[in-house]
Amino acid sequence: MATTAQATLAGADRMMVHVQITGEGILVRFADGATGTIPLRDLKLKSKPVKIELPDPYVILLKLADGPDEEIPWDFARHNADPHYRERSEKAARQGLEVLGRRLQKLRARAGLSQAELANRSSLDRVTIARIELGEHSPRYATLLSLAKGLGVDVRRLLMD
Repeated sequence: MATTAQATLAGADRMMVHVQITGEGILVRFADGATGTIPLRDLKLKSKPVKIELPDPYVILLKLADGPDEEIPWDFARHNADPHYRERSEKAARQGLEVLGRRLQKLRARAGLSQAELANRSSLDRVTIARIELGEHSPRYATLLSLAKGLGVDVRRLLMD
């Protein structure tokens, strides 16, 4: 029962619920039920860890024998403890870029603009617009603002339906 509730918790893949130092590394369990070990060699620590804490679900605090404490953020832990997470997150990112591209293309068509006309209105290069529409380019926020201005829409229209 708890597993089902954990799996449906928003952001459960980002929240760590248990950490432990083992002979192989740092054992990490996430709220979505995933468990894995971060090899100590991947951490490149200055000295041996002597104590581990989980002050909140998003960061591991390692107390070292010599030297300052080390913080390990959830994303580093997840990518190193779960070999499939990177693949899933990269797939989600690609899908997000494709959705943004289709949305931009649709808004541009509704405005009756060619890529060149939108490029001129938004002070961007036409190739940049083409790459965004094809889902090949992840635009910076400033680029999204320029596109929204060129289309005469609020930037939220580019990001949400």
